[in-house]
Amino acid sequence: MRVRSIELLSLLLGTTVVAWEHTNEDEFRRAISGHNHALVAFIEPSTAASRALEPEWISATETEKKALISIDCSSAASLCQEFGVISYPALRFFDGHGKMTPYRGPRRASSILSYLKRAGRPSVTSLNSKEKIASFQSGDDYAVVARINAQEPHIKTAYDKLASQYRDRLSFGLAETKAPSTVSCYNNRDGQQFDISDLSNIDALPKLIESCLTPVIGEFTRANEMKYLQSGKSLVFYFTTTSKERDAYVDSMRSVAKMYKEYLSFVTVDAGEYGDLATPLGLASVPGLSVQNPMFGQVFPYPREKKITPEAVGGFLMDIVQGKVKPWDGTFSTDGGNGHGHDEL
Repeated sequence: MRVRSIELLSLLLGTTVVAWEHTNEDEFRRAISGHNHALVAFIEPSTAASRALEPEWISATETEKKALISIDCSSAASLCQEFGVISYPALRFFDGHGKMTPYRGPRRASSILSYLKRAGRPSVTSLNSKEKIASFQSGDDYAVVARINAQEPHIKTAYDKLASQYRDRLSFGLAETKAPSTVSCYNNRDGQQFDISDLSNIDALPKLIESCLTPVIGEFTRANEMKYLQSGKSLVFYFTTTSKERDAYVDSMRSVAKMYKEYLSFVTVDAGEYGDLATPLGLASVPGLSVQNPMFGQVFPYPREKKITPEAVGGFLMDIVQGKVKPWDGTFSTDGGNGHGHDEL
């Protein structure tokens, strides 16, 4: 294990630093050759995305250390190439029986830990009582419960296939019924429930899952930016520097985002990874909030001197709709704020 200079300096100063504790190649091969499952983060310390993952990964290891392994690809390049790692960080799940699966869920400590719990269960859990159904549907951030009639085996086949595809992001349960088959998806993070009874269309179940997984306040990344920008909705960006700050914002702003979700997409942005996006949105510093209308190319930065609260943001949005707030003119005032100021961008 390597000790970085910043860690040594911190030790000399008597302070505590939370940092990666990487596994060497021999330890890694022993871990994945046994019958225990493991989630492995292949990282490259110089990349912004790897640095963004670090605090979340370390937080997760405080709860589950044995099943979480990290590899530093800057010093184990051949090992990372062997497992097809071409971008960083790459998260791979090893099931203990020789199968490797990419992890595609959120790179948050809570999501990583939830995934490990799912990984230890079958892809579909049998639910044979009302009590088990009630406990199951509230036991994960995202849970799906199918009530399937035995006379409709094609629905069960489709459901099993869906569960295998999405088990890294949702828990899937199955109960038998004599009534027509139905499927419900519970987004417990946002307190939303999605139900479907017409399962005749081939894309009915995938659409249900997509709707259920769409958060009221999502996280804007390079991977999903076109989806947001082409949605036809205006975007409410919130730039944050820590996951704690982000979670607090999401919890407080969820009710406002639900109110406007038909017209607006609320998203958070990791300022450490995508800080270059802040300036074109009229933000001279972060944390900060800005509204963008991609269709007309208009930007409405939230006043820096105002506290960001659900009531204040709701009022700001209404002022924009009523024409009381003018679009940003591309300048910053001399005090670093935004508005119709002096310094050309």
